[in-house]
Amino acid sequence: MPPAPTVYRLPALMLFLLVSFVGPAGCAPRPATTPADPLGTLQFLESWPEGTVLDTPAFSEAYRIWPQVLRGARKSIDVGSFYYSRKGDGRDADGPDSAADRLLPSTAALRGAAERGVAVRVLGDAKFQKNYPEFLAEMAALPGATSRAVDLGPLWGGVMHAKYFVVDDRILYVGSQNWDWRALTQIRELGALIDHPGLAAKLKRVFAMDWALAGDDADRKRANRDRAHQALADPAFADLRPARLQTPDGRLVDAYLAASPRAGLPTGIPWDLPLLREMIDGATKSVRCQVLSYHVSDRDGGYFPDLDVALRRAAARGVQVRLLVSNWSKVSYKLPWLQSLAAVRNITVKFSNIPQLQDGFIPYGRVEHPKYMVVDGTAAWVGTSNWSGDYFHSSRNVSLFFRGAGAAEPLEEFFARGWDSPYTEVVDPCGEYTPPRRK
Repeated sequence: MPPAPTVYRLPALMLFLLVSFVGPAGCAPRPATTPADPLGTLQFLESWPEGTVLDTPAFSEAYRIWPQVLRGARKSIDVGSFYYSRKGDGRDADGPDSAADRLLPSTAALRGAAERGVAVRVLGDAKFQKNYPEFLAEMAALPGATSRAVDLGPLWGGVMHAKYFVVDDRILYVGSQNWDWRALTQIRELGALIDHPGLAAKLKRVFAMDWALAGDDADRKRANRDRAHQALADPAFADLRPARLQTPDGRLVDAYLAASPRAGLPTGIPWDLPLLREMIDGATKSVRCQVLSYHVSDRDGGYFPDLDVALRRAAARGVQVRLLVSNWSKVSYKLPWLQSLAAVRNITVKFSNIPQLQDGFIPYGRVEHPKYMVVDGTAAWVGTSNWSGDYFHSSRNVSLFFRGAGAAEPLEEFFARGWDSPYTEVVDPCGEYTPPRRK
């Protein structure tokens, strides 16, 4: 069973410093009067299942932008992803010939970067490497590139579930897309592309720890020392200074980076679960949330009430809560919690059901997979975690928190595109559901 939520007791000075960065929406920092770093940039990227109406016109497509960013690298590229799967990799069926592999330009850009002298490191999860070994093996054999697979099971009981990359210690991308051909044209996804050296440095700390944990004994010892220096992940010791970013339409937003699990936080990186909870607790009007899956108890009997209770508290205050999950949640250990939530006044829950392509079935595709939340139209979270205990207590995940309408309003538009689509159905508290075919 995951450990109980921690109650933080901070010295008065530390509490003042922490609260000074927390705005009305709970965890989101107030705009800094003097930003600690230079002004950066922010844009959101999407993926959407071809043949649907889920394209959000204001967002560029990840499969178009990723290769451009990677081809522009001059010094270094660090990639972390749960797994890597081009069409034909692993044991999955490929799907119809009409479904193109839009990941290939990005993998080619990685190879090209290594060939021109850029230091390329690629990190995956050891458990999923067994299912999709091809790409990591190819990168390991390529001069100028290295790859590792980290096994976090013995340490924390989970997996390396984060999805991100860092280019030239300046540009970072965090999103729901794995490096999977399906994630770019057959699954709905969301991520944030940021140009900011301060945020890039923080994400690089996460990568460095996991890279070391996948290395030899000396590397692992260094990583464990870094974890010890985090002082039990007390947020008073984390760096919550916001980074100032400019959106494509010229608006300014503040952002900072957090991660999970609590037991594996590099020095200065806050744990994202308490910040998500505070964000919901600070809501006064609306909460809009979408994740692939949501459940309070798991198949092994673990119990994770933190976010579920926060949503119910918000609804009791009169906040209008909307939760959108994929139809992969139509399974016995998830349904009761979703139906219980759907029965609460001021909460509406919907399933998303993406139709298969007419040309044929795509295993593990045609689903909505983003992970994000918008509160009161002014604060937002974009991350790599679904909402169950293992993502926050035992697996590596990464989160970005934003304050400012410049980030929140586009994400509300993205949410509305899915919520109002013809592919959703309201969850009936008394309904019976059949899980969809996944493979």
